[in-house]
Amino acid sequence: MLTAMASSSASAVASEEAPRTREHVLVVDDDRTTRSMVCGVLRRDGWVVTEATDGQQAIEAVQQARPDLILMDVMMPGMDGHTACARIRAELADDALPIVMLTAADDLASIERAFDAGATDFITKPINWALLRERVRYALRGGRLARELRRARMRELAVRRIAGLGYWQWRLTDDTLSWSEEFEPLSGIRASSGVPREQFLQRVHPEDRLRLQSGMEAARQRLGRMDLEFRLTLGEGERILRVVGERGREGDDASLVFGVFHDLTLMRRTEALVDYLALHDEVTELPKRRLFLRQVDEALTDGGEGLWVVTADILRFGRLNESLGESSANQMLRQLGQRLRHLVDTGVLLQAARIDGDEFAWAQRVLPGQSLENALEAVLLALQEPLTLSGHEQALRLVFSAGCAAHPVHGLDAQTLLTLAQQAQRRARVQGRPWCVAELEQTDVRARQRQLMLEQALQGALQRGEFALVYQPQLDFARGRIVGCEALLRWRSPQLGAVPPGQFIGLLEDSGQIVEVGAWVLQEAARQAAAWERAGLPLRVGVNLSPRQFVSPHLPRHVEQALAVSAVTPALLELEITESLTMHDVEHAVALLQRFRSMGASVALDDFGVGHSSLAYVLQFPIDALKIDRAFVTHVTRGRTDRAIVRAIVALAQALGVETIAEGVESQRQCDFLEALGVTQVQGYLIGRPMEPAELEKLAQQYRHPS
Repeated sequence: MLTAMASSSASAVASEEAPRTREHVLVVDDDRTTRSMVCGVLRRDGWVVTEATDGQQAIEAVQQARPDLILMDVMMPGMDGHTACARIRAELADDALPIVMLTAADDLASIERAFDAGATDFITKPINWALLRERVRYALRGGRLARELRRARMRELAVRRIAGLGYWQWRLTDDTLSWSEEFEPLSGIRASSGVPREQFLQRVHPEDRLRLQSGMEAARQRLGRMDLEFRLTLGEGERILRVVGERGREGDDASLVFGVFHDLTLMRRTEALVDYLALHDEVTELPKRRLFLRQVDEALTDGGEGLWVVTADILRFGRLNESLGESSANQMLRQLGQRLRHLVDTGVLLQAARIDGDEFAWAQRVLPGQSLENALEAVLLALQEPLTLSGHEQALRLVFSAGCAAHPVHGLDAQTLLTLAQQAQRRARVQGRPWCVAELEQTDVRARQRQLMLEQALQGALQRGEFALVYQPQLDFARGRIVGCEALLRWRSPQLGAVPPGQFIGLLEDSGQIVEVGAWVLQEAARQAAAWERAGLPLRVGVNLSPRQFVSPHLPRHVEQALAVSAVTPALLELEITESLTMHDVEHAVALLQRFRSMGASVALDDFGVGHSSLAYVLQFPIDALKIDRAFVTHVTRGRTDRAIVRAIVALAQALGVETIAEGVESQRQCDFLEALGVTQVQGYLIGRPMEPAELEKLAQQYRHPS
């Protein structure tokens, strides 16, 4: 009868479509007849079938070629099915492999023991062949789904591990914290542990602990989403984490505060490296010009009495560079940098920098009663000590020409002092002298007189209609055309002529007139954007916001009025702010930018990379674009450091989903480099100088990027 059942079942099986995939089934049974019949049925269905006569053979077969399904009898001599199932589970550690046991219908104890051993399913004897076929299909399908689920889980864990992401929750009922396994290597606390909150807070850096507690309490009271960054101490080191979370609102979630954490340690180290590279010379490790000016201005703020700024360059450096070669020349510059850093470390100098190829600068104090000549020559003598370069037998002695300027005699700020020191240095070189002091010229009187004239002429200039806007175009690489522009303020005075912005913007800011003039700029830029839009040429117009304008309580109203009166599509008005503006009051800045975005206006972060900001704050700002400062663009074709910085900014922008606009593009080579680095838009003289509206309109209609 068993043979007849097998025959009819085999006919039915043969008439049906075989599965498309050739999956592997291992049949384990000591009874040859049963094993042969099972194998015959499965092979007719298109499966690859291998056989084993007992549990030990099954284990060996699995070790040689892992099957997709094991169909195994329970009662076998030697190693039975229960033992073999448990051994296979232990050795493979694969819960996704289906193991179906063959057992007697009334042997409930054996069935229960099979499941305890790790069986997936069971089939009772005598075998129903049609049912066997479907159960095998079901088990194989379940195995495929389980394997795919496991792979998806492993991919998810890998992504979270690589990205430093994980989940956490705070159970309010017992005041305990739990988190996913990614947190364990960061904290040393097992992921499965419900850790008392106070115990966890002991691991938080003392300076961050109170802030984290306040944020958690606010989340408990549903006062808003918790979004905090803090340091977690781990042995002698520390990790930097960002946690985001909120309290649940329904069901069991109402007693939980839950969210995600992000390990920012590597990002912060990268941020510090990028900041260092932006501000320090890679050969000498001395500050660059920008950082040096900032440091000198800070020193002047603390008290500028007796502070001198000195610049010095190497005589005949070009010839030395050619004769020594780049490697030896860099050795020479590196040793000079070491000497200057030593003078700073020992207190002889306040700051030192490399501001150009062979030009160094430093700041030092020469107090009343001290000799400037002695103080300056002591530094020059230290620099002129013979240098020993590898590969050169003779020591190298350098000669310098230097210039110096003092506060407040020659200037009140770092930039003025540096400029005058460089002028004095050039004069020393021409005259063949080791150093010169900046000269007090009669032009100072004329400069003060012109300053007074400018201040008086600015009064009422807005009402007399003396201000105008010009527009510098911005090219979008992907679209190959002009998509926007930056509005720039110009003053055309009947008495003074065209006054450069550098001469009057600061006066507007100091006098407070910038708020009123800034409101006019917003209205005029929005009006022009609306006019272009009505003409079928929607161009985004960027407007710079000044420091005093940004903190003015009237600014939101001025933006709203500009949008309402012009009826322009709000996104075509782009408000440009600098990093330094936002860092004075981050919460106010974020709230203000969110308000601008709620109006529909665009927001761009200008001069990105040259301010004091932290990525932790930049990530909070609701912005549409990052503008890369021209300082990084100028040397992007030949400076690895600047290329690295641009690439890092582009990566950040891509992560935030915002545009990148590079400023100061003056050559096609710079343009090509920036496009290759992933910058989305560029602005500069290569695309067009600041121009009148009609001229820009014509350019935008005709311009097509060559690529």
